[in-house]
Amino acid sequence: MALGALGLRFRDVFLVSNVAASVLLLLTGANVPRETLPGWMRAVGDVLPLTHAADAARQLSAGAGLDGRGIAAELLTGAGYAVLAVVLLALFERGSRRRATLDVM
Repeated sequence: MALGALGLRFRDVFLVSNVAASVLLLLTGANVPRETLPGWMRAVGDVLPLTHAADAARQLSAGAGLDGRGIAAELLTGAGYAVLAVVLLALFERGSRRRATLDVM
C-alpha cells in the first residue's frame, strides 16, 4: 500500500516498485548475507519488510523452530508500513484535491 501511495504521487508506479524491489533484495538479506553489509545498511534493513521473514525462513530450513520474536518483529514492521500507507494516501489525496480546485478556478 505504501508503494501504491508513492506510485500515485509520482505517477510511475513501475519506477517506484523496481527501486523498492532492488532495495528490499539488497538490504533484507534475501540475496546478500546481512553480515557482509555495513552497519548502516543492516540498520535500514531492520525496519524493512521481509528482513525478519527471510531470517525465519533461513532458520526453519536449517532445522530450527519458529522464532516468535522474528514473527512479532515482522508483524510490527508490517503494521508500521500500513500506518505509513494510510498517512501517505491521506496526504497525497489532500494535495491532489487542493490542486484540482486550483485548476478549476
